[in-house]
Amino acid sequence: MAATQGAEQTRPPNMPVHAVYDLLSDLPRPVSERFELAARRITATWIETSEVTASADDVRLAGEFLRPYGVTIEPMPGGDVRLVSERGKDTVMSRAEAVLTALRSLVAREQRSLRAIVRAA
Repeated sequence: MAATQGAEQTRPPNMPVHAVYDLLSDLPRPVSERFELAARRITATWIETSEVTASADDVRLAGEFLRPYGVTIEPMPGGDVRLVSERGKDTVMSRAEAVLTALRSLVAREQRSLRAIVRAA
């Protein structure tokens, strides 16, 4: 989104920039996945605490997001999960790592390189 109005250059470095966005000419992209909404909360918490945490619901939403791309998330004893590709390749990781994989995939989808990240999982 393009800012149509910004703050002066002399603002203190810790002060937020005041910006007004023209939502009529630069419409936001509609949210198409429930994981997109969770991703905002997950990344905000990550930035705030410097730690990625993933609830069971976060993992479920990440799994829903990855499923159309041929990746399933299976819970394992001890809190880890297994990511399995449609070709049968699998990897075991923590719940937080699985959610990060989905976050990277969400970003990559916007950059048209989702298949490369999903193949690496």
